[in-house]
Amino acid sequence: MQAHVLHTPSLRRFVVGIAASLSLFTGVAAAQDSTVLGVAVKPSDVQAGTPVSATASGSGLCGAVHIDWGDGTAITYATSTLPVTQSHTYKYGGAYTVRAQGMGNCTGQATTRVNVSGPPPPPPPPPPGATPTLSGIDLSAPAIAPKSGVTITIRGEGTCRMNLDFGDGNSQEVSGPLPQTVRHTYALPGRYSIVASPIAPCTNRQAAVLDVRAEPAQPRILSLEVSRPANVAASVRAIRVNGTGTCAYTLEFGDGNSEGRNASLPDVVQHNYPADGRYTAVAVAAAPCTGTARSTFVIGDDEGGTRPLELRRVTVTPVDARPGETVQITLQGSGRCRVTLDFGDDRQRNVVDVLPFRVTHRYSVGGDYEIVAWTYPPCEGGGSTAVRVRR
Repeated sequence: MQAHVLHTPSLRRFVVGIAASLSLFTGVAAAQDSTVLGVAVKPSDVQAGTPVSATASGSGLCGAVHIDWGDGTAITYATSTLPVTQSHTYKYGGAYTVRAQGMGNCTGQATTRVNVSGPPPPPPPPPPGATPTLSGIDLSAPAIAPKSGVTITIRGEGTCRMNLDFGDGNSQEVSGPLPQTVRHTYALPGRYSIVASPIAPCTNRQAAVLDVRAEPAQPRILSLEVSRPANVAASVRAIRVNGTGTCAYTLEFGDGNSEGRNASLPDVVQHNYPADGRYTAVAVAAAPCTGTARSTFVIGDDEGGTRPLELRRVTVTPVDARPGETVQITLQGSGRCRVTLDFGDDRQRNVVDVLPFRVTHRYSVGGDYEIVAWTYPPCEGGGSTAVRVRR
């Protein structure tokens, strides 16, 4: 059978019209579709509790954009066009991935990162029916010095109430979600058992051992004292070098003589000064011993029997201090003197007063410091001592 095609003007106009309508409909649909091309978060570094804004970029008409903020919050936001901006506030610190995805007539998705500073999110609650339990005790250090603290971390799962025995006669009740952290200071050397005893329904008792060790005394010279011994010649003086440990040092008597010594401190040496006059004795430590100390003194009576205007020695209490602790410095001597006191930490103090007198000082940074004092005419003499501030 032969097919017949009708070539009439009316039919041709109908076919052309249908084609034009389809082309127009396709063009309108394409104009309405859009794609999410990117997402940006500002600021990208933020503190927890501070709002941020996320902008999903693209162009054209868009019915909705779904934003997953990365912290468990995901919301579909209705919109009409791209770009679109929405805000969010993070409660906890962390690094989060933010994802924006087109919905409806939108296509495409994009991701970015945001860094949030702040406390981390709390641990998830234990599964229903799980028994809270302790799993161990961690110490910030296995051994510490007396009067210093240790951080104790009790590990486990769930929320527990327990008695924490520090082993030194002190204990504390601890309660809350695990892990729990407690800090404790031990005053005396010893070996201590730290025990966490859970209270039902929490289970699994845990223990750890801590060594508290006294630091060996580092050999060092602290001060120098000069006195006149009983039942000896008036020209003889006893020179006492105070300090800690066994120390090698040089003792300069101030009359041109010196002596090398190696002794357990304090060490006492007698020396004869046959000529009247004013002398300064100095003790200088040799490594590994540290420190220098000096004292000025007079041999013979002063004119008219009056007390001389002089600074004889310097002492400090305590010789071992903590940062911020007040130390007391005593300037020994006689008469009203103007004295400059160098504390050894780039600070000085000028004092005018009747000797002996005391001043106080605080060291903010740990270290070994030499305290030196000197006078101005008509006063004479000077002295030095040392103090250690624990680091």
